[in-house]
Amino acid sequence: YSCQIIDDKDIKAVSDVMRDEFITQGPKVNEFETKIARIVGAKYSISVNSATTALHLCCLAIEIKKNDIVWTTPNSFVASANCALYCGAEIDFVDIDTKTRNMSLDLLNEKLIIAKKLNKLPKAIIPVHFSGNPVDMEQFSKIVKKFGDIKIIEDASHALGAKSSEINIGSCKFSDLTVFSFHPVKMITTAEGGMVTT
Repeated sequence: YSCQIIDDKDIKAVSDVMRDEFITQGPKVNEFETKIARIVGAKYSISVNSATTALHLCCLAIEIKKNDIVWTTPNSFVASANCALYCGAEIDFVDIDTKTRNMSLDLLNEKLIIAKKLNKLPKAIIPVHFSGNPVDMEQFSKIVKKFGDIKIIEDASHALGAKSSEINIGSCKFSDLTVFSFHPVKMITTAEGGMVTT
């Protein structure tokens, strides 16, 4: 469904690293993290082996645990839900808007109202920026924050370079953490790889 573009400059960059003293966890990793943080406007960025791992680490960082509730969208790769299941949490879904294919903000608001009445608010919500089309994160955050300290983890695996309300996805202005993927079918690739910004 997609094919990476690797040119001679890319091959040379990899060859240079392979001939260097460090082939993992070296200065190129720090350089990459710094560039991504600068591009998206985040204070911190941490690279990992995959976006799946990044999502799992985000759940661990905000202390998702057994019996916590996490919501995401059903229109995504399984990692958007599995990351919470790995921590023993219950997963639930907010359906999509048929125009954007992203989580419906109207349905999110309705579901939060019901969850509050039932005393079953989620500890975290994971919106997915589907196919690079960003969720309106400013509006999303306004809706969620009315219901207390619910953490927001943006799954931006498809969305490096996207903007919402003229704010770069990944800046975490309207979220706690953002995850990017560098799988070969994404905007840029490191063969495999992921990153968390915060």
